Amino acid sequence: MTATEIPLHDWPRRETLALFRRFQKPQYAVTARVDVTRILGRRAEDDSFSGYLACIHAIGTALHAVPELACRIRGDTVVRHDRMMLSPTLQFDDGRLGFTYLDWLPVFEDFAATARVVIADTLAGGALKPGVDGDDGVAFLSCQPWLDFTAFDNPVFDRDDSVPRICWGRYTPEVTGRWTMAVAMQVHHGLMDGVHVAQFFKAMQQAADRF
Repeated sequence: MTATEIPLHDWPRRETLALFRRFQKPQYAVTARVDVTRILGRRAEDDSFSGYLACIHAIGTALHAVPELACRIRGDTVVRHDRMMLSPTLQFDDGRLGFTYLDWLPVFEDFAATARVVIADTLAGGALKPGVDGDDGVAFLSCQPWLDFTAFDNPVFDRDDSVPRICWGRYTPEVTGRWTMAVAMQVHHGLMDGVHVAQFFKAMQQAADRF
């Protein structure tokens, strides 16, 4: 993964970033529904297929489809990553919260094979390993399979915390026979606007429909 510094003197968002860095909490969250009928249909046909990993892969696909989601604030600079790690939360056997770090790969089968090994190693190790002090080329992910929520918010490190946070909820049947789930995205307004969030959701839906 490589992070390239963005020249701010002619960056179109320079004034927007300066404005929102004055706010106490410049991060904002949007929740929308994503149709996961194809994912659940694939899971019903194949016992070895993981709907959980499919959701993570679709999120990773959408994150890499919108360049603004790869930008991070670093002091007085902004960088753009060419690739991002995906860091979903896990639960250890004793109930504690943990984190793992997955390398997103374009082909789902390749991603899933690697992710299964990494997740198993993380659960066996039992270490928390939070990523708040490490490389910012990451997106934080969380699953709430117990809830069909309508909104979601996350803790942030400080006002310059520009790591995207995505949470998805319970699979929910619709009267149409389709299945959807709530997906919440939290981003830094200095780096992206509502149009970029909409692009993420469009890309995620397209990725979910390819299963």
